[in-house]
Amino acid sequence: MAHHHKSNKKVEGDPDRGHGRGMPRRPDETELQERTQEDRRDVGLPARKQESPERIYEQESAEIDRQVDRGEVETGDLTRRQRAEEDPFPPSHYDG
Repeated sequence: MAHHHKSNKKVEGDPDRGHGRGMPRRPDETELQERTQEDRRDVGLPARKQESPERIYEQESAEIDRQVDRGEVETGDLTRRQRAEEDPFPPSHYDG
């Protein structure tokens, strides 16, 4: 019988991305995206192309600007310190 020895790193995994003690601290993003696409194919959903973060930011920023223009988002010219001086406590009740 031959003796097979694996290195500790191979057995325990990468401490940042491995599963040595529960969930990894940083999941492998590439592997996660590949598994997501594979799962989507398995259930019959069309594979979608991942948008760039810059494009997502531009879309979200444009939507916020539209909401501000329509008056759906409250805006103000006061700084955080000025707002705190006016009313230092949060509201005690909320409109539901």
